Amino acid sequence: MKFIIILCLCLIPYFLNSQVQDSTSTPKTRHYFLEGIRVIAEKPQEAIGSIDIKEFDAQLQIPHVTISETLQDVSGLSLSTGGKSGTDLSIRGFANDEIKFMLDGRPLGGGYFGNVDLNTIQVSDIKEIRIIKGPVSSLYGSDTMGGVVNIITRSADNASWLKTGFLAERNNTSKIYLSSSRDFGLWDYSLYASRYHTDGFMLSADFQPTVSENGLVRNFTSRNQWDFQSKINFSLLDFHSIGIQAGYTFMDKKQIPSSIYENSNREFLDWKRMQLSGMGFFQLSDFLTADLGVYYDQYDDTYVEYNPSTGEMYSTWPSYLESWILGVKSQFDWELTGNIKTILGHRYEKQLYNRKDNGNYQDWTSNYLSLHNGFLQTEISSRNFNFSFGSGISFFRQKSRDSWIWHLEPAVGMYWKKEFSVSLAYSANTKYPNLHELFSSSSGNPALTEERASKTELNLEFPFTWNIIYGSISPVIFYNQITGLIDKQNDQYINLSNINTYGFELEGKLHWLWEHRISYSCIEYTDPGDIGLMNIPRHTVTLGEKIALPWQIKMEYKASWKDIRLVQEDNFRTTLPSYWLHSVHWNKSWKNYKFRLGIENIFDKNYQDKYGYPGAGINFLLGLEAELF
Repeated sequence: MKFIIILCLCLIPYFLNSQVQDSTSTPKTRHYFLEGIRVIAEKPQEAIGSIDIKEFDAQLQIPHVTISETLQDVSGLSLSTGGKSGTDLSIRGFANDEIKFMLDGRPLGGGYFGNVDLNTIQVSDIKEIRIIKGPVSSLYGSDTMGGVVNIITRSADNASWLKTGFLAERNNTSKIYLSSSRDFGLWDYSLYASRYHTDGFMLSADFQPTVSENGLVRNFTSRNQWDFQSKINFSLLDFHSIGIQAGYTFMDKKQIPSSIYENSNREFLDWKRMQLSGMGFFQLSDFLTADLGVYYDQYDDTYVEYNPSTGEMYSTWPSYLESWILGVKSQFDWELTGNIKTILGHRYEKQLYNRKDNGNYQDWTSNYLSLHNGFLQTEISSRNFNFSFGSGISFFRQKSRDSWIWHLEPAVGMYWKKEFSVSLAYSANTKYPNLHELFSSSSGNPALTEERASKTELNLEFPFTWNIIYGSISPVIFYNQITGLIDKQNDQYINLSNINTYGFELEGKLHWLWEHRISYSCIEYTDPGDIGLMNIPRHTVTLGEKIALPWQIKMEYKASWKDIRLVQEDNFRTTLPSYWLHSVHWNKSWKNYKFRLGIENIFDKNYQDKYGYPGAGINFLLGLEAELF
């Protein structure tokens, strides 16, 4: 019945559109396109296998409230919300802290716990988000075992001097932003400021309150976030460029939701994040270029817990935490001949933290770890074929260890394209322990070694055209051998298990009357009972429709289905039921204005992506963006 309703919702606008065209008796050419999803890499030095690309139409689309909302329909990805980490993203079973997140090619630090909360990343004018789910080029360095997510922002242009926008959702949830950018030829700038506020998200009407959860509004999900971003670029002597980026994000209070099966009251106070980076591109000769960069990331927060009955802070808290990441990168691109290119370089990163509380850290305690990554990669290309091969070498050391740990991280990829495209890729990638896993007084283990994954992927893409119908079919097969997974045993982190995963993904895109997209992903484990890769649905399906309506309104419908998930909680195992989610959005541009309307979780489904953490119920979205001058 639900699909009949959705189908009618999609068909009615099409017939309305047909009537509008008939009434004028003048055929009109309409241009449709889906957001790019999978592209087999035509530049193997950037992605030796396949890369999923989420593109954003700057002329029409208003951005989502958070970045995590834009990744809901990418096959192989699973998003869940809950706990200290905020939003957790997993790729083909790999956890959030096993994925490298980047902003314009600069790594984003995950802080003490190694997790990047996508809901706290507020950026303006996103051009695209690139997701590498399989083998990863050696150019990205270590800590890429789970893949790479690179958020690319748009270059400054002269469309307008000043732009402002407003998005609103249920329960006093809103985002207000102001941005300015300009390109003066020899230099350009971009400025961005936003305020995001929520009183917490609304639960489904079918949600059954528990002893510690009152229903209606999800407990402890409110926050008020301010974000400021800036960048400036200069061109030098026509062939060189330098740029600086800076950002500051802070929250006076960020509540932390707990499981609905426990009674706890936790939050972060004075949560801050500061970023500063500089980069330079230099044309050293006709055949040699240098790409240099330095970046600094700092996280500060104060963690507290309260007695649920009295509201008083427990004596152990507050806990003060300061963490820093300092990195330097150098990369040289050398074109040996017209069809042979070599890239080599080095990346260094140092992670530090300071911690103090009234429990195990009576005095300020400091620890650090250091990472070195060297890389060399060569690409040989012909008319229809590309072959890329190379290796990184990584060195890891932390405070309590006298010697360095090192690994080779080879990567090789082959790409062929004629009537259809084929890529075959392999890489060995590492993930080193984060600061919490190494140094936590309650569960840390300084003797931890790296996690490692050997990943193989076969990707095909078959485009087709028949009269006015065109599209593509893209199947993917992958196999991962994972060793040294870090997990807790007897309340201490250890290198617990090895596991192999394998799976299949299929994506189809079709243009007929309007744009259609369907994707399916499946992941299996050699040992289904292993706790290392739980909470991930074995089967996932996503559907997407884009329709051009009368009056240049663009409608987008999305649906996603997740299979049951196996969950390990303390000493028992359980499963979370499967579910469907549906959403629809309308976008309209008029003169200097953009409008967005949306309904999310249309049928108010009560579901859990993570055990004890229910998802948001039905939600209504209203957005407006204006170019002021």
